[in-house]
Amino acid sequence: MTCENMENYEGNVGFDLSKMPLSNIAQRIMAAMHSFDLEENKNFRENEKNEKIGHYSSMKDTLLENKSPHCITVTDQPPKASSIISLQSTGILHSNQMSNIKDPNSSGSLPLSSCVYTPLHFKPSHLQKNGNKKEYLLKENTNIEKKETKNLKRKHATASHMSEQAKNCFTMEEFGIGIETKYKNSGETKSLENPVCDVRHLGPVEKRQLIEILKQATTLVVTMIYQDGPFQLKHDEDLNSMVKGIIILIKSPLDTRNHPFCASTTDPPVMDGFSIDDRYIYIKVEHDTLWRQEQEMSNQFARTMLFQILKCKHTVICFNAKEFVKTVLQVYGSYCHWKHVVDFVVLDPRIAAWLLDPSDTISSFEDLVRKYFEESVTMKVNNTNGGSSHNMMSLCSDLRILYRITVDLCSKLKVCGLWQLFYTLELPLIPILAVMETHKFQVDKEEMKRTSKLLGCRLKELEQEAHVAAGEQFLVTSNNQLREVLFDKLKLHLLCKSKTLPKTELQKHPSTSEAVLNALQDLHPLPKIILEYRQIHKVKSTFVDGLLSCMRKGFIAPTWNQTGTVSGRLSAKKPNIQGISKHPIQITKHQYEQGKEDEKTTVSPRTMFISSKGYTFLAADFSQIELRILAHLSCDPELLKLFQEPESLDVFMSLTSQWKGIPLEQVTHVEREQTKRIVYSVVYGAGKERLAACLGVTSLQSSQFIESFLQKYKKIHDFTQETIMQCHHKGYVTSIMGRRRPLPNINAKDYRLRTQAERQAVNFVVQGSAADLCKIAMIRIFTSIATSPKLTARLLAQIHDELLFEVEDSQIPEFAALVKETMESLQNIQAIGLCLKVPLKVNLATGRSWGCLRPFPEAAPGAARPWPAGVGH
Repeated sequence: MTCENMENYEGNVGFDLSKMPLSNIAQRIMAAMHSFDLEENKNFRENEKNEKIGHYSSMKDTLLENKSPHCITVTDQPPKASSIISLQSTGILHSNQMSNIKDPNSSGSLPLSSCVYTPLHFKPSHLQKNGNKKEYLLKENTNIEKKETKNLKRKHATASHMSEQAKNCFTMEEFGIGIETKYKNSGETKSLENPVCDVRHLGPVEKRQLIEILKQATTLVVTMIYQDGPFQLKHDEDLNSMVKGIIILIKSPLDTRNHPFCASTTDPPVMDGFSIDDRYIYIKVEHDTLWRQEQEMSNQFARTMLFQILKCKHTVICFNAKEFVKTVLQVYGSYCHWKHVVDFVVLDPRIAAWLLDPSDTISSFEDLVRKYFEESVTMKVNNTNGGSSHNMMSLCSDLRILYRITVDLCSKLKVCGLWQLFYTLELPLIPILAVMETHKFQVDKEEMKRTSKLLGCRLKELEQEAHVAAGEQFLVTSNNQLREVLFDKLKLHLLCKSKTLPKTELQKHPSTSEAVLNALQDLHPLPKIILEYRQIHKVKSTFVDGLLSCMRKGFIAPTWNQTGTVSGRLSAKKPNIQGISKHPIQITKHQYEQGKEDEKTTVSPRTMFISSKGYTFLAADFSQIELRILAHLSCDPELLKLFQEPESLDVFMSLTSQWKGIPLEQVTHVEREQTKRIVYSVVYGAGKERLAACLGVTSLQSSQFIESFLQKYKKIHDFTQETIMQCHHKGYVTSIMGRRRPLPNINAKDYRLRTQAERQAVNFVVQGSAADLCKIAMIRIFTSIATSPKLTARLLAQIHDELLFEVEDSQIPEFAALVKETMESLQNIQAIGLCLKVPLKVNLATGRSWGCLRPFPEAAPGAARPWPAGVGH
């Protein structure tokens, strides 16, 4: 570089990598570096060597033997490699301002033997070669810097600025940001002055020692920091933001002979107090655009740390742990296959709290603390300066609270008999759902746009038809305006004398619900037009335009919620893929030219979901699983006999024949559908009013249908009554896996609330049990894929009783056999002593489009391996 060019760069940071002007003192330092001669450099190196020898005589032996609870120091590295640091906003505080990166080829570099990745080797950077010059010049200009950089003193500290004590231990207390957490009930005050160690600035030996600390820790408490500022524990669930870094509390054992929890056991953890050796570390996962060599070395060590966490055999705690697993997968990228997270066990207090009270989803950490942390927490801040440091110390306090709450909740689960459900069923689902969110659905975007346009045109036509039928213009989507037309103008309720039309709950106005419109559609053309309008509007807004809004580069990836329902079922959003109906709708496109017939087009949003090239969709559906569970729980002989007949027979056709006493061949489709709706009204506790609306009959008729059905299948009636009585006595009901649902209104004086709780009790026992079996199937199949060296199938979605996979074409026969045998084998689960009295049947279907699946031939048995231990594993 010429002298003229050098002058242009003297006033900027990082030479040609940045154009940020330097301060006057920094420019003088940079200019002096360029004029530094070889003789002075030689003398400087000799002086520096002598200073280092004197410095190391006063340092402690190793990181593991360090007695100070607030710092990380080493003995066999130069001072510049020591990093006793603290996060101050996005800046780093450490014991030497110039944190040089050592050559990985040197003897002191870390051979990442504990990681699955090959270390990357780089030559020393330009800054490394000039590190000695910078340190010398910084010492020479100490007095000048004290005057001109007074405000920067709290952001960047060097060895010349600190006393000997500060060189060995550097905490936030020295910046006036001491903080304490005071527990009111116990009277205990815990100091939180441990600095947060940024692993990017550790030397090779320090890194090895940190890995050893990680291996010896009894508990790791994990949370994340987002790029837009908030922490995961203070984060809005719906806020879409990238992860900036991971904060980990490493709890050292108070008694090294006994760990409070081990992932290989099935016992809940016990409370282990806090130690002065507990440490906080920060792993940055956000990628920088500058300093690529240093960035890659930092990323490599971050992957090593995360790999150790994944393989940790002791307690790992994280609130909303699924997001942490997703972040780990993103950090690993191509370095790690998703199969590697299958054995990861992390305790999520959010799920534990949901199991104790499924009606409360606990959407935030603050809600969790407010509900389950019995001791009041007050924060004592010594100084309000430096808000970012205060936030960091507050986060450290939150991690300790998170640990205590999690252990307390696990104890409550044990008392309530829910620990096994939590450990063997819900926890293994965390990495599965994280992986499912990384697998994307491919969608035909152009076809979806054409469908949206077609549906929009049809909605305009229907709106015009409605105005003609009503004799006036009105807002079709307004229930109030529709009510005025139907009942005030057309008086249709007076023409429907044989049926009592339902009214709205609050104001008791005539309802404009689907059930009412179905009852009125034969009296006037308008109700039928409104029904079609609503159906098409829902498909367009929710399942076409809604999917388009969630699409990214031709793909969608739903978000799966493990705690979104009281029954234990999974739920999905962005988009709600479970709500996409498998039944297509038919659109009539009117032709206004004389002689042309109307065109009819079939629209099915599922057909726009297509498999990737070389892959095929495989859907596995539990056949009538709720009815089979009802047969098992009720022990009704007629129902048990029904499922012992050849599987080729239609269950609801046979049920109708049994119930009405008519030959099987004389059962009509209408009678079959009527029977099906009655059965599920009993199972789901729909009630006679809802059944009447579904069947288009009066409440009296629907009540007679239910009574007649229960007279035929008396054991079902006995089962429902026994379930209700147990709920009245205990206040809750349980599924076959022990899942609980408290029902506080079961003994309410209000008849409506009490009867609703009674229906919910019966519904939960059946539907909750079905959800348990489906989750077990997910865990076992996912584990089979992850442990197979050749299977590449991906679990994309769970639609209640159906699992949807994307399978490599050549693996379809083998994988279909594995899925069918695994799911049907759940009739007998030895781990919990479950043996269903009826067989489980699984229907398989395959296709290139989700909406065009065809039944798959019977798969050959023998592909699934036995499951001797555990429920899911």
